[in-house]
Amino acid sequence: MTDNVEVARAMRAIDEFRQEVAAIAPDKLDLRELEREVQTRLHAVGRELVAEVLQYADAKTPVVTFEGKQWGNRRESPGTYTSLFGDVELSRGTYQRGGGGRVIVPMELRLGIVEKRYTPQVARVLTRAIALMTEEEAEGFLAEAGVASVSKSTLHRVPLAVAARYEQRRQEINDELRESEQVPDAAVAVQISMDGVMVPMDGEHAKRRGRKTTTPQAPRHEQRYGVVTSSDPSRDDGANGRAWHEACVGTVSYWDAEGDHLKTLYVARMPESGKGTVADELEDELHAALGERPDLHVCFAADGNPTQWDLLEGIGVRMQPETSEPLHLLDFYHCAGYLESAANAVHDQNAPAARVLARHWGDILREQDDGGARVLKSMRYHRDLLPHGKRRESVEKSIKFLAKQARRGRLDYVEARRNHRPIGSGVVEAAAKTVVNVRMKRAGARFAQHGGQTVMLFRTAILSDRFDRLSSSIERSYTSDIRDAA
Repeated sequence: MTDNVEVARAMRAIDEFRQEVAAIAPDKLDLRELEREVQTRLHAVGRELVAEVLQYADAKTPVVTFEGKQWGNRRESPGTYTSLFGDVELSRGTYQRGGGGRVIVPMELRLGIVEKRYTPQVARVLTRAIALMTEEEAEGFLAEAGVASVSKSTLHRVPLAVAARYEQRRQEINDELRESEQVPDAAVAVQISMDGVMVPMDGEHAKRRGRKTTTPQAPRHEQRYGVVTSSDPSRDDGANGRAWHEACVGTVSYWDAEGDHLKTLYVARMPESGKGTVADELEDELHAALGERPDLHVCFAADGNPTQWDLLEGIGVRMQPETSEPLHLLDFYHCAGYLESAANAVHDQNAPAARVLARHWGDILREQDDGGARVLKSMRYHRDLLPHGKRRESVEKSIKFLAKQARRGRLDYVEARRNHRPIGSGVVEAAAKTVVNVRMKRAGARFAQHGGQTVMLFRTAILSDRFDRLSSSIERSYTSDIRDAA
């Protein structure tokens, strides 16, 4: 360690603070200002202690071994690192191979300094903050808290870079997360669901915010990691300003024998053709769950979107050798919407008789084994009593939709209720609101593809109770084995 002169100076400042407080009359104390002063002085101690840790991890020998090769040409150069207590400036060793080229900083690689500047804990604060609030809100909140205070540009830039690094290693990191995930002991069923949700995006011809030139350089995360996002629909939609495109959320939820919800894992991706990434991740999550608990009963649930059902049914076909026949259910509340629409066409809109009929059809679906066939028969009877026109067409539309769901085996609510399985996709519907709407649909908000994905990545990790493990996995990717050469 270095000498403790600066630490001793900071500790003296704490003793001086005690003396200053003792000189103030008790009725004149300003607690808020005094707390701030305590924090300022303790942060000074924190910076000095962090500086000691950084210097202790520095390499001092003329040659080090890294990636199986020797690096020399050691030089001292100044560096600035952002800690929870503020910026720390110090001199550290840099190394280079003969002939020039890449420069390494052993201290950064040993400690896992994030993006060559930020301590791992600061990076966690920034990525969690951006998952919960806008850059402007986070800047003000961190300043008020007095911890890891940074600018809003830093709050924008660093999470983008960390998320880009994750995308490069997505499969590897996700596999690691799944290996450490545990299915709740009380779980008897697992439900897999998908849903679409619209997100505001930068239109194709939108003026780039915060850029003073029409030909800006690529953002820093792309300069370091390359383009990491999938095809961006907003690049070719002909929209000016803000444009809306459909993102996708997915959930893996666990249920006990009484039908009570236990736990949910969340997946979300910005708009992409076919929604295949969410489906792949859901399949991987299900495969891991069944590997741990092959006795789980599998349920698939969604609204009537055919793309989502093609993906979910594909997962079901591939997982059949591992478990019993899965249950496929149209979200009951989506189904109820078609019942209501047909009942409103049979009777007057929102008339008491229409409400009674819709409720009656719903009760049949939930309570009778052949409920689907009975409801469709009743709908056809009422349709045939109507004259040709819009009301008859409305009933016919509901019949066609529900008949298709019945042929696919998605109306078997009785079996689900008998076994205390969920009959709705409320978990994934809520996920669309919690993951996207609450955070990403603020007044005037719009997102680039990678910016939106960054928010979704860390937000779903928090909701899935995986944020700490995700952060640890990403942090390990910043560390490397550095040894002093013999």
